[in-house]
Amino acid sequence: MAALHKVHQSTSCSPPVAAAGSYGNSCRAAAGVALPDQFPAGLRVLVVDDDVTCLRIVERMLRRCMYLVTTCSQATVALNLLREKKGCFDVVLSDVHMPDMDGFKLLELVGLEMDLPVISE
Repeated sequence: MAALHKVHQSTSCSPPVAAAGSYGNSCRAAAGVALPDQFPAGLRVLVVDDDVTCLRIVERMLRRCMYLVTTCSQATVALNLLREKKGCFDVVLSDVHMPDMDGFKLLELVGLEMDLPVISE
């Protein structure tokens, strides 16, 4: 699986312990509900892009938000990973233009097979 670059998740897929206070602890009121002013630390993100440089940049940005990031350079490999590790990811961030499968097809297949948000860029 040369397309799978880094897997930084445990095989148990248990929820990670979030680091507290990394991004501030102030709250804003929106429609009477207090919302935390920080990123949801520990979010498990699968990033899919055939451009390895883009993968590294996005990975670095997401890690700064305290997310657990897995990168993959082929959509078909990413889809197989999602099928094998159902429940191990919270969101998929995917490029649209890839040689093996475009991001919209990946979105369609993930939507049919699993309840997982996919963001295509």
